[in-house]
This record gives sequence, C-alpha cells and structure tokens, in this order.
Amino acid sequence: MKNIFILIATLIVSFQTFGQDCQVKLVAISGTYEGDCKKGLAQGSGKATGTDTYEGTFKKGLPDGNGTYTWANGDVYVGEFKKGVKSGAGKLTSAEGTIDGYWADDEYIGKE
Repeated sequence: MKNIFILIATLIVSFQTFGQDCQVKLVAISGTYEGDCKKGLAQGSGKATGTDTYEGTFKKGLPDGNGTYTWANGDVYVGEFKKGVKSGAGKLTSAEGTIDGYWADDEYIGKE
C-alpha cells in the first residue's frame, strides 16, 4: 500500500512539473523552458533557451527581475530586467568591452 501511494504521488508531481506547458513570450529565448510556471506562462525562477539564453526571474512570460541574458554571438548582460528588456543596474560584456551602469527601456543611461 505504501509503494502504491509513493508511485501515485510521484506521478502527480511528474505530471505537474512536466505536463505544464509554460510559454516564454520573448521569441529569441522561446525554444525550451525549465522552471516555474503560472497560468501557462513562465513565472518565477527559470531558464529559457532558444537562439539566445536567459536564466533568472520571469514575470508573465518575460524576463523580469535579476538574470543573465546570453546572446548567440557571446555577448552577456547580467543585471535587472523589466518586461523583457534591460532596466535597472546591469553589466553588458561584449567583444568591444564592458558597459557597467544603469539601463532604461533597453538603453544604457549611464553610471548613475
């Protein structure tokens, strides 16, 4: 009886984790998603991989909060996001160098 209960509990947890189809709204990272989900959208901590990769927090299917975004060309941004774009403190590293400071609506606005 105990083994049956464990089997049923395992199946329920597996179904909740793997049966849930979570959508990532940003096309460049919408290939595969592993992480938290709410109402069919990526929500909470997760990792999304498509052409680019993002690992961090999501809200309503978009990067929102702290995370790391890696572009296919190797550029990396570590910092804050809001509604899928760089917004807040962050650091962008590319072949051209590093930009450290603050961002608003995906645009660099300076060090202060």
